[in-house]
Amino acid sequence: MGDRVLRIKAMSLISIFVLLWVFAFGRLFYLQIVQSRDIGRKSRTEQVRHLETPARRGEILDKKGRILATDLKLFTLYAEKSRIVDIETTAKTLAKYGIGSATRLESLLVNKIKLIRIARGVSDSVVRKLNLEGIYAVREWFRYYPSGRVGRTAIGSLNWEKKGISGIEREYNKQLAGSNGWAYYLEVPRYSGISLLKRCEENYEDPIPGRDIYLTIDLDIQYILDSELRKLGERTKADQVFGLCIDSRTGEILAMVNIPEFLPEDGWRNNGCVAWQFEPGSIFKLIPAFAWINEGYSLGDTVVGSTGSISFGGKVFKDPHSHPAYTFEDALVHSSNAGFVNIGEKIGKRELYRCARYFGIGCKTGVDLPVEYSGKLPILERMRDIRLATVSFGQGVNTTPLQIVMAYQAIANGGVLLRPRVMKEIRRKGRIIEKSRTEVVRRIGDRETALKLLEILYHTVEKGTGELASLPYIKIAGKTGTAWKYSDGSYREGEYVSSFVGILPYPDPELVIGIFLDNPKGPYYSSVTVCPAFKEVARRITFLKGYRGEMLYAFRGTP
Repeated sequence: MGDRVLRIKAMSLISIFVLLWVFAFGRLFYLQIVQSRDIGRKSRTEQVRHLETPARRGEILDKKGRILATDLKLFTLYAEKSRIVDIETTAKTLAKYGIGSATRLESLLVNKIKLIRIARGVSDSVVRKLNLEGIYAVREWFRYYPSGRVGRTAIGSLNWEKKGISGIEREYNKQLAGSNGWAYYLEVPRYSGISLLKRCEENYEDPIPGRDIYLTIDLDIQYILDSELRKLGERTKADQVFGLCIDSRTGEILAMVNIPEFLPEDGWRNNGCVAWQFEPGSIFKLIPAFAWINEGYSLGDTVVGSTGSISFGGKVFKDPHSHPAYTFEDALVHSSNAGFVNIGEKIGKRELYRCARYFGIGCKTGVDLPVEYSGKLPILERMRDIRLATVSFGQGVNTTPLQIVMAYQAIANGGVLLRPRVMKEIRRKGRIIEKSRTEVVRRIGDRETALKLLEILYHTVEKGTGELASLPYIKIAGKTGTAWKYSDGSYREGEYVSSFVGILPYPDPELVIGIFLDNPKGPYYSSVTVCPAFKEVARRITFLKGYRGEMLYAFRGTP
């Protein structure tokens, strides 16, 4: 009896242990096999952050392959709101290290988003100093411009989302941007500084880097034009200065300068070379001069007498200085307004308007840059005679710096107007996938007419208003311009726009260089303000490019 009871108790105990083992095994099987996916997903949600992986943006390079814009690996800071105890203290600490203003950071940290991006482009040294709960750092691409201010307005800038909002960055944003990827990031503690988030090496999609843009810009010429225009701006105390250098044979923009140049901390700024509209003054005389020659009038015809005045449209137009009777060529060389009123009258409203349109005045040039303005060319046949007179010497018409430089390019190129461009090539992994080509807009007239006008422009520099732009060892053609500044519906007393456009070397031009000075203080005639600056630009570019031939034999002094 006793043995039987003992066996029953033993069997019961063994059964209990077996049941417990079966239950434990079943529970373990359920958790590790059946529920493993749900548990893993819950664990991932609590410990891992899902973030977009930004693509490396393509580089912007000059025509010789020198980098103008590139991406560097720096840190982006994120805040996990649920883990931040004191928002105000966190914001002040971040502001102390230059992350941003405390007010802005506080407004970001109260956001309902779980993971908030609060700063980009933070250096490793700052990340190491920070030690804040709920703030994480992810190493990402950050845009860097090695040339600083030089050419920055043309190159452009990015917004918070790394999208181009101005300049080349905007125009070619689609090609430069690439495609973002995504990944799960896991917290990695550090001995010093805030925690890092590093990518989990599973279940991710790599970003596709952007393409590289090679420009027509030559950084050497850009530096020369930039440095000389800065000196000019400081010397004349002008509101702004613009400069362009164009390859007359291809339409390539070799340099494009805005003084002051754009910087993000200074606020928004358009590219004035394509967006600033102004009355050009005497540099516009190129167009009625071309029409005169094209219509078959003689270069030796007298256009203004020794009085230096002419009456037209109920108004008397008089040159500022007394002079002998001027022929057509004299009127252009010495920039006689009265002479060009007579020239405009003989050409007529229809022909002057048609010729200006052929040169592209009042039309966008088609340059591959954003925010280009077209200027304004009045339809002269609908206007009073007085408007024909003023347009003949460059008032009552609006142009942009690029528009007027391209008009001179057409003369330098034998009467062929080209479309200007800044993109030379687009490359992916070093392989050219797109290449720009010289694009003819139209022929404005025959080659002989252009050559005759080019010769007169050479005389303008040798013995006329552009004399201070001449060099002893290379021939230059060009034209000065000084005009009252027109703004807000009226001419501004004591404010002027001074300009000079030069073509070199004559008689086989390669370059067209335009300099535009907005509201200089003190002397304002372009012959004494802009021409000396042009001379220094031309001197430096001449030796940079190493022109040879007759310039060496004509050398008469040290530059």
